[in-house]
Amino acid sequence: MKKLLPNIIFMLITTAILIAPDFITNLFFHGYYDFTWYRFSREFFATLGITFILSFTPRLFLTSVLSLFVLFAFISIAHFAYFHTYLMPYEIGILGNSDDLKDVIYSISDILPLTIFLLILWGGLSFFIYYLDKKLKPLKLPKPSTAFFILLLIVYPYFIHKKPNIYLANFTHFSYFNTLNTLYLAFLDTFRKKPHHNYKPYVVKKVDGGKPIVIMIMGESLNFRRMHLYGWDVNDTPNLDKLAKTDKNFQFKPAISCSVRTICSVTTFFYNKREPDNMKLLLNNKTNIMKLADENGYDTYWLSMQSDVSLMSKVMNFAKHKKFEWQFKRKYDDSLVKALEKIPFDKKTFVVLHLKAVHSPYNKYVPSKFYKFSGRRGDYYNGVLYNDYVISSVINYMKTHHKNFVIYFTSDHGEMLGFPNEHGKYGHSQLVWGDTFVPFLYYSDKYHKNLNKKFYNHYEISKMLTRDLGYEIINPNEDGTYYVNGVQIDGSAGWMHYKFKNCQNPLKNPENCVKLIKKVRY
Repeated sequence: MKKLLPNIIFMLITTAILIAPDFITNLFFHGYYDFTWYRFSREFFATLGITFILSFTPRLFLTSVLSLFVLFAFISIAHFAYFHTYLMPYEIGILGNSDDLKDVIYSISDILPLTIFLLILWGGLSFFIYYLDKKLKPLKLPKPSTAFFILLLIVYPYFIHKKPNIYLANFTHFSYFNTLNTLYLAFLDTFRKKPHHNYKPYVVKKVDGGKPIVIMIMGESLNFRRMHLYGWDVNDTPNLDKLAKTDKNFQFKPAISCSVRTICSVTTFFYNKREPDNMKLLLNNKTNIMKLADENGYDTYWLSMQSDVSLMSKVMNFAKHKKFEWQFKRKYDDSLVKALEKIPFDKKTFVVLHLKAVHSPYNKYVPSKFYKFSGRRGDYYNGVLYNDYVISSVINYMKTHHKNFVIYFTSDHGEMLGFPNEHGKYGHSQLVWGDTFVPFLYYSDKYHKNLNKKFYNHYEISKMLTRDLGYEIINPNEDGTYYVNGVQIDGSAGWMHYKFKNCQNPLKNPENCVKLIKKVRY
């Protein structure tokens, strides 16, 4: 044990070097790293294991590896300092374009003092790691330790490949892990065939100061075809039914989602992204709805009962106030309503409420007092019933306590329950129409909209929302057609290209309201 003491000391000091930047950065960028005991302990002990193994390797090898990991941490910090987001795999691929590389260089010039400071600090820490190993003289087992560490680096991508969403960069991971995972994911991504098109840049035009209070409720797996409000024969929306009959300010329409997967759909929606493979929008952030709201002087909130926040962090990081599922004591969507009630609304305010019900398993996210129906489909209807309660609670609270507000609601994607018009399929994440049908609800005590179309889609709704925040999005690529993306944000998992057509009964036969132009699979 005494022989291993230098190795243990080396392990503890170098572990501190790798993770300390996250906590220090958090002092300057609140929310950069979100501390929870579970996530911290998992990656802390992993880091201890890495540095302990490296302590047995040759000095130049361990110095090179640990210096590289420190550099990874600093790259993540610099990226966040400029973009307020984490480095993502698609950004690595985009850097292959010379114009985009120039944009990165210009970005670095905007944070030049920080970049210089981090480079100097990186050099100093690299020298310190070399000196520390030389001073401590830890036990060395050069060949087996080096071989074992290299084996870990080779095997690690296998675990990333199995569950890539878990390893996407976000504020629950240490910085050096974020960059390492991003590089691995970018490497794995090179083996997937991807579409590539050159799109004209969007134009963002500031029109006015926006509406005083804007609330966007993003639902989960809610299909309008399974809502009584839209004509379904199960009485699962009593509160919304009442609003539709008694309040002229309440409007509802059928809509089509922009994707069949939550992460892809929410990110696409909040970026006003029409084209499935138009990744430059996510790189330059100029159409990011939360960012635009912040720039237009809104007090911004992102309140979510979701736990998977990886890619969506591209959007939510621009919110001044954030709260997620693990930060709520009560793990149900009505906790978001209570959080909404605590917002002062004494200035221009933009709030996003991201619901979890009706995600599968459906009853898991629904309080037992809403268990009115039974069976697999009944469990889903219980979730719809709970959605009805949550959405109507938000509307009724705002009606009672505030004025001059607008409320939007849609769902990230639909859900299939095995009905004949869904060809017996269940769930979502399948690139079929049954996964895309979502509700679109709108309420305002003052700002009425002429929703005269029979059918809407996420792209149109996001542009409406952006306009209410004071901006007009001008997309020169528009041609009257739209897209549903698959499960990958870059379009590499396929997409459907469609346009709306005249139809008689959009609620009963929504498939008759869309004409598929092309379906692409990769």
